[in-house]
Amino acid sequence: MAFSSGKDGRLYIDGQSAAKVIDWSITTSVTGLDTTTLGDLDKTNTAGIRSTSGTCQLFYYATDPNDTSTNSASVLLNKIIKAGSSGQGSESEKVLLRLGVVDGSSTEKYIEGLCLITSAAMTMSVGAVLGASIGFEFDGAPRSMYL
Repeated sequence: MAFSSGKDGRLYIDGQSAAKVIDWSITTSVTGLDTTTLGDLDKTNTAGIRSTSGTCQLFYYATDPNDTSTNSASVLLNKIIKAGSSGQGSESEKVLLRLGVVDGSSTEKYIEGLCLITSAAMTMSVGAVLGASIGFEFDGAPRSMYL
């Protein structure tokens, strides 16, 4: 029986492997819709709207301080933190995220989809590398190759 650990995880941003990922997580939830009618003795429900969201944490680093294109944290932060003009903020952009795991088989198992970055936070503490935590929500249903 095979198992996977954190070292087996992968994160791709717009098709490019994220360079310095600490962790990622994903959560899917379904809203229950009440279908109970008069005369029913027990509550009944049916599946309603499904939503999938997640978080990832990356190290904020730079091989070249003037090049943010290779910094995964910077790429994601720039999708939500935008300079505005004339008192108006710029619209946040969506990003294609792929969350994968390699478990020793020949095929990577993954969940991917177009996501809106919903939150971003940067963390700096003594004795630690500068990091960024990102929250995201899938736009529609994610695609999955998780068998």
